[in-house]
Amino acid sequence: MSKTLDALARAERARSEAAAAGAREGRPFQVLTVTSNKGGVGKTTLAHNLAVYLRALDEELPILVIGLDDQPMIDRMFALDGLPAVPNIADALRSGVLRPAIRFGQYGVHYVPSSREISELKGEIRSAEYLQQVLARADWRGLVIVDTKSDLEILTRSAIAAADLTVVVVKDRASLLEAQRVFDLLRSWERTWERARVVLSLLDLRIRYADEGSPDIWSLLVSEVRHCGYPLLDTFVSRSPKVESLYTNPHGRAHSILHGAPGTPVHRQMHGVALEVRAILGALRTRSTAAPGTWEEPPASGVASLKRLLIGARRQAASGVIG
Repeated sequence: MSKTLDALARAERARSEAAAAGAREGRPFQVLTVTSNKGGVGKTTLAHNLAVYLRALDEELPILVIGLDDQPMIDRMFALDGLPAVPNIADALRSGVLRPAIRFGQYGVHYVPSSREISELKGEIRSAEYLQQVLARADWRGLVIVDTKSDLEILTRSAIAAADLTVVVVKDRASLLEAQRVFDLLRSWERTWERARVVLSLLDLRIRYADEGSPDIWSLLVSEVRHCGYPLLDTFVSRSPKVESLYTNPHGRAHSILHGAPGTPVHRQMHGVALEVRAILGALRTRSTAAPGTWEEPPASGVASLKRLLIGARRQAASGVIG
């Protein structure tokens, strides 16, 4: 009896994933979900700055940022005015109508205002496909970046279910252990891991170890991520006092790394992360629209630029320089 139930459950998951994959391939937008079920890893900083960098790399690409956390960081980064933040993300998700809540914001990035009450929706939303359905009705054309709360509850699961690409943020061994739960979730949905990447964030490159095999924290975490078999971005983001000052300042605003920290190692690293993410999303989009058996590589100029940035990032890791 249990084997029959297991088989039925697997078949249902396969049907659900096939339907979700079909919905992703037919829609006029892509979804990038940035997640970690451990706090303090730089997830929100990464999500918001990716929006700014990707917009700068392609000014014709509309970008919409959605925050599923109850913190107002998205408003501090993107709001252009002091108007009441209504409708907000909780209003939009509760009604199932996103379009009236979308605002044009700083750096040419669109966003949906945050809500302190968004956690209340955890008891109201039942399906992991809910966010995908709401996005489909919004008729958005471009890229949607979703910043999740540091958990794996229904709102986060709905963001991962909607994603073309899920970026899992890892800062240390504890967050790497938590990342396993995200990959286990993808496996339970029978979703290929090519649609996820680990990115190493907030690395303190001054940390050194006596072990010659892993002399620094970057080398150690790269080795452990590869041992787990998780796909990994080549570029990482180091810990930077300069970035911290962009988020804590007398003006109460959150400033982008691109505009507030030009010329720093962390700026070059974020640029590298954005180039990698853009290339992956482009390949996934090409693959979903190409004829069976075809594949289109990213432009050679973009690959060459990316390689130069990666070489620079690795040199920074070896020298221990931080921004």
